[in-house]
Amino acid sequence: MDDYLQYTGKTAVVTGTASGIGRATARRLVELGAAVHAIDHAPTDLPGLASAIQADLALRDDIDRAFAKLPDHIDAFFGVAGVSGLHHDYNTTLLINFGAYKYISDTYLEARMGDGGAVVYVTSTGGINWEHYQEELEGLIHVAGWDAIVHAIEGLGLNGRPGPAAYPLSKRVLNLFMAHSATALGSRGIRVNAVLPTSTETGLTSDFAVMAGGRASLESRAGLNQRLAAPEEMADPVVFLNSYAARYISGHPLTVDFGARNLQLLGRTADALDRPLIGNAQAARS
Repeated sequence: MDDYLQYTGKTAVVTGTASGIGRATARRLVELGAAVHAIDHAPTDLPGLASAIQADLALRDDIDRAFAKLPDHIDAFFGVAGVSGLHHDYNTTLLINFGAYKYISDTYLEARMGDGGAVVYVTSTGGINWEHYQEELEGLIHVAGWDAIVHAIEGLGLNGRPGPAAYPLSKRVLNLFMAHSATALGSRGIRVNAVLPTSTETGLTSDFAVMAGGRASLESRAGLNQRLAAPEEMADPVVFLNSYAARYISGHPLTVDFGARNLQLLGRTADALDRPLIGNAQAARS
């Protein structure tokens, strides 16, 4: 059978590889013959990796040191790492889940990728309806450099809110950034997509259970099959989108939730996620 994915000999960089979707993604890429470079704040113990680098995505110096160790040419980048916000403040949650990836793309990926390159960001079904918030979020997109990204996040004036409140905003703005990146890089033959996973068994599951009011609440909303997804069930769509088989797909936010989103689209459940993220908070302060 033909190798439709064509990862053999390709250089792949994956973040969030110590556990969950990132680890499952890295393992699959190793199986497919890619040279896989892993990045995580925790050690990654996975056979067959080309390298495993520890880095905190909240720190520019850590990101710079990590990319100084990576190859000059990258074929595929997988931005999987993220935080729930339960153990971080609002601004740091937004910086890790969005700001770090904007910095990585602007500073490194655009320079190290060429025709045939591919990027996929793992966002969340918590980031649906991102297209309705472009006016609110554009100010975070059109800045250049780490300091400007940090300043734009601080400029929201929302750091007094709990860290988990930043989670849906961070995922929506990352989806919007994906759309902008796909548009900007398409002429160079570089594809950019996103996967929006439903609740999945990862190292963050206990955090999300607390935030949702219990594991049963997570399971009831995860998919029409009423269970959390396995990491591999998210990793495989992620791997597909950056593969040769998906070579004509770019700018696409792929929702992977076993049909749960359909209930909202059909009007059969309240869309609790579809509410203003920035505007209400700003109005409350005025």
